[in-house]
Amino acid sequence: MPKRNYETNLRERARELRRQGLTYTEISETLGVEIPKSTLNHWVSDVLLTDEQLKRIKEKEQEGAARGREGGLWGGAAGFNKEMKRRRIEAAREQAQPIIERLADNKDALMLMASALYMGEGAKGEKHFSFANSNPKYIAAWVSLLRSNFEIDESKFRCRILISDNQNAETLEIFWSGVTGVPRSQFQKAGVREASGQKKEGYMGVCVVDYYSSEIRRLLDAIGEGVIDELLNEE
Repeated sequence: MPKRNYETNLRERARELRRQGLTYTEISETLGVEIPKSTLNHWVSDVLLTDEQLKRIKEKEQEGAARGREGGLWGGAAGFNKEMKRRRIEAAREQAQPIIERLADNKDALMLMASALYMGEGAKGEKHFSFANSNPKYIAAWVSLLRSNFEIDESKFRCRILISDNQNAETLEIFWSGVTGVPRSQFQKAGVREASGQKKEGYMGVCVVDYYSSEIRRLLDAIGEGVIDELLNEE
């Protein structure tokens, strides 16, 4: 087996935790890294512990052995990996939060976001542009971006839903009307296709939001293409 490389300061952090009287399992949990007990033993074998710490470690190891008979800490290796993934996601969210707050308060950033969504998931017609998604959160965000950053005429919105033949069009129109804030009178006839495969729970079909404005469509195109050109010109 190839030798695993760890962060340069991980050994010292593990030794410091051992000095505090933590078990090998607690050290791995605190560091958020799955480290073999043989490796930890090598790292901390010369760390002196008090009688009280030794007693606590022995008790914790006995508890751990009992948990092991029931599936282990976090439910075994799979549970450990799941917990570490959760921690990485949480750390990323904490890192992103100040960036999110700055961007959400910047109109230029929000207009760029609208342009990026349109360029990635949208479509253009002769006199309108569209955005489609099955995630209500993304649809709600899209119409919010349009309303808060552009001069919008509500009468120029049109929506249509794409559903399977085992779904109820009226129920889903009511749902998507609530998400978009577009009246059902501005919904076009639903597109229905034969159900194929198993949809995830809570699937509400796809909502297509059309907005009739060549002016805003051209602005979205110009923002996205312009930023891309600037980035490429800087290289």
